[in-house]
Amino acid sequence: MHSTIITAVILGGLVLGLLVITTLFYKGIATNPSEKKERVRLKIAFYISLALFGLTILTNTYYLQLDEPIITDKEALATYLPTELNLQERVLNINFTKEKPNIVFLLLEAITAERVGFYGYERNVTPNIDRLAEKSTVFTNAYAASTHSDYAQPGILSSRYMLTSKYRTVYAKENPRKFIWDVLKENNYTTGYHSSQDDEWQNMDDYINYTNLDEYTNSRTDGVTDYGSGRQSKDFDYRATERALEWLNRTVGKEEPFFLYMNFQATHNPLVYPEEYSFYKPDEDNGIGGRGGKDSKNIYDNAMRYVDAQVGQIIDFIEENNKTENTIIVITSDHGHDWENRHGISGHGNSLYNEELVVPAMFFLPGIEPQIIDEPVTHIDFVPTIIDLAGYEIPEEFQGEVMKKGRPIFSVVQSHKYLISLILDDIKVITDLNREILEVYNLKEDPKELINLEYSEKYKQETLRLLLWNYCQIDYYKNERWDSNLLEKCESITNFKI
Repeated sequence: MHSTIITAVILGGLVLGLLVITTLFYKGIATNPSEKKERVRLKIAFYISLALFGLTILTNTYYLQLDEPIITDKEALATYLPTELNLQERVLNINFTKEKPNIVFLLLEAITAERVGFYGYERNVTPNIDRLAEKSTVFTNAYAASTHSDYAQPGILSSRYMLTSKYRTVYAKENPRKFIWDVLKENNYTTGYHSSQDDEWQNMDDYINYTNLDEYTNSRTDGVTDYGSGRQSKDFDYRATERALEWLNRTVGKEEPFFLYMNFQATHNPLVYPEEYSFYKPDEDNGIGGRGGKDSKNIYDNAMRYVDAQVGQIIDFIEENNKTENTIIVITSDHGHDWENRHGISGHGNSLYNEELVVPAMFFLPGIEPQIIDEPVTHIDFVPTIIDLAGYEIPEEFQGEVMKKGRPIFSVVQSHKYLISLILDDIKVITDLNREILEVYNLKEDPKELINLEYSEKYKQETLRLLLWNYCQIDYYKNERWDSNLLEKCESITNFKI
């Protein structure tokens, strides 16, 4: 469809140009009686151009769906009551009995599931991650809550969606929230956070509360960064690994269990890694979206090998210090990255297609047999599920809950675009709230989302559920519902509790 749209737009531009030129020429000779034949020809050309221009507008309207925007009937949305969903059956139907397990949460950056060996990628760029996957519960359909980091990362750690208004915001600072380390600190954990990222990026540090971390470092901690500028200043990933290993050495001998969170950044542009990880040369570049250079798949895969090596060091430390039998290890990525250009879009933070949403995700659970879970799950439920597995109470500040089958999966982009999506029972609805365009995909029949089913009465309930979720999210923050009553129809669809 995208090639058709581009063709229609180009044709419209050419016809419009012809129309303008014809008009100018026609006006130029209209007062000269000796140019009668030319006037007739130009008049005919003018009307032909005008007809073609009108046809082009109709073509663009059809292919861009401008004649069929999303539901604009406010009355339908106002009277809509979401169908109650039966979400009793857990995704992880296991008997996890480890008491006070250590928890290691390794967050990767901008990695789509299909770029990892265990998920089928042909290159051996993730040997350490694949090694852990062989012993873990692996999720094949894990969805990010957002496709840009400043919404995705805080969303995972606080189990809340970062959509707080119809505009991209610097968060709602006063709303109730808790982070995974807050819950664990209440249960006498030693807590550490080590990142090669600058947490001042898009003011994430205004939202994240670091109070209950015994040790916290990011790229700015020592006042020196290795690359990047401004709020994109980062450390080489090995520095975060060194800091984490030093902290672990001081921590593993204590009686208290420990929690470690890490964030690696080499797989984000500008894709920085040591020369010894140059397994694939840039001159072999097969590029992305017609571009090469820093967007090279080969350079990206080199960065993947480097990040995987850092993950391997952490796993090796756990094993060498005999902590494997009582340590949960979680590995996932904050969001994906589009290398396939299937929808005429590349990178991340640009769409809600699966290339940007579906991420690698695995839980190593000691004592539990490895398994592969195909049930769709959302990042919003990761921390509540971990907290529940460890035997602790899930706080009311979380929007997420223990992973359950059939749970609606919402995601959002608020970069230069404003997109929201819902996945429910194999149907995926994506809404562009800026342009009021809606797309519908059947993920079971069309997993690569190449056939847009478009809006119809058949998908009205899913569309209304998505639009109501968006409305309720914004209403909660706009009207500070934590200090008043949550709208009754919003209780089940947003899962806000306070």
